[in-house]
Amino acid sequence: MLSLVLPPGTLRNRSLNIPPYALPALLVLFLNLIMTGCKSSGENLPDYAYVGGEILNPTLNYVIIKYRGKTLDTLKLDERNRFSYKIENAENGLYIIEHKPETQNIYITPGDSLLLRANTLAFDESLHFSGKGNAKNNFMAEMFLQDENNAQFLLNFHEYEPKAFLLKADSIKMERMNNLQEVSIKKDFPDEFNELAEQIISYENYDLKERYTYLVNKYYKEYSKQFPPGFHDYRENVDFNSANLQCSPGYKRFLENYLINYSLSWCADSGLDISDCYSLTNAENVKSRLRKAGELVQEPTIRERLLEKIAVRGIVTAKNREDIISILKELQSQNLNEGNLEEMRQLGTIQLAYLPGTFLLDVPLINMAGEIVKLEEIIDAPTVIFLWSVYNEGHEEEHELIDRYRKKYPEVNFIGINLDLAEEPAWRVTVRQHNYDPETEFQLATTQIKKEFFSYFLDKILFLDSSGEVQVGDIYLSSPEFESRLVAFLNL
Repeated sequence: MLSLVLPPGTLRNRSLNIPPYALPALLVLFLNLIMTGCKSSGENLPDYAYVGGEILNPTLNYVIIKYRGKTLDTLKLDERNRFSYKIENAENGLYIIEHKPETQNIYITPGDSLLLRANTLAFDESLHFSGKGNAKNNFMAEMFLQDENNAQFLLNFHEYEPKAFLLKADSIKMERMNNLQEVSIKKDFPDEFNELAEQIISYENYDLKERYTYLVNKYYKEYSKQFPPGFHDYRENVDFNSANLQCSPGYKRFLENYLINYSLSWCADSGLDISDCYSLTNAENVKSRLRKAGELVQEPTIRERLLEKIAVRGIVTAKNREDIISILKELQSQNLNEGNLEEMRQLGTIQLAYLPGTFLLDVPLINMAGEIVKLEEIIDAPTVIFLWSVYNEGHEEEHELIDRYRKKYPEVNFIGINLDLAEEPAWRVTVRQHNYDPETEFQLATTQIKKEFFSYFLDKILFLDSSGEVQVGDIYLSSPEFESRLVAFLNL
């Protein structure tokens, strides 16, 4: 059952001898009494709200709460993995509860006392809300699951000609609108929430059409000239600056996919090779999306997030130094703030290490004995370097796969570099607990680059020759081409 961490001094009298299983219900009652008490004598609702809950099988020891792109607070989980927070000056709207890698929208109204419970092993399916404001949020969680079903629908996109797809997509939207109306009447949702929910449903529908458009234009050319008149009419009414929707996954995804389709249209008239047009990491394609985003989006938080997300994709896959520099220059011309621009420069610095011809001999590492060593001291043969984090649940499977390659290619050094900078105990404990080979495990020593930027490179692999020169830096361990690229590397 869901529990909530109480404010200091609340219900601490042990003589009450309240059984643990009764505490969640009492807390809901307690918080609701606070809220309803504030409404006595005709007074307005309070200008604050409470949110709290429990995370089962947490991946981190904290949750983050955000509103309109800004972090309100980082809340540490207690020994029972519970948290609570009072939102001062709460406003109606979408907030975000973040517990990486999961994020969840919640809808808050002043006076709410919202409790959530989720299990990270099946986060979306297990998520449940109770307390005041629960009906709206349980409906929102259900909406999210319905939106995820759209991805399954798109897997079979080739079965629908554009006209049939339009009918199907719009029937899904109408069904969800009707469901909203029915639940709203039953639960007495306020008009403001209904309007927001309708907008979320609409933009998820728009995004479905944008994704279909991309798939058809790339993979099913015979359909690309069959779009019926009006298929994309919704584009005329899009709000690219909706502060109210900026936390909605469907809205954010729509903006990204709209810009992708725009860049394809731009590319077709630009003289670039058609294969480059459909490469979302091509530098010219990336810059066209940056320019269009800069033109359309002026709301600061949405603009910064979009520009950064587009740029990140281009930078971490850049094939040469010139592409990195050109993307950074485009960001500068879009007046990305200096702090965010510096973060993109740091990302570019990391990507430079993945470009063929780069020497990495001077990279400082920490070995299992806590000693600083340089990469040149441990490279004496063709070397494969993989990066990992104790907070990435896939590191066990990653090491198992690497071990299979070790046995198959004994002439290759496979070196694991942990990226949890300044967290040596956690790294060493994990290595020992999982019986990873301590002779091949190292941690990156502290650098001036923020460690969160390395997360973009967790699945990316480096092939170095025995002199420490990068030969391959654009392959991923999960790629079906990994082994063939490895064999080609060994035959150089």
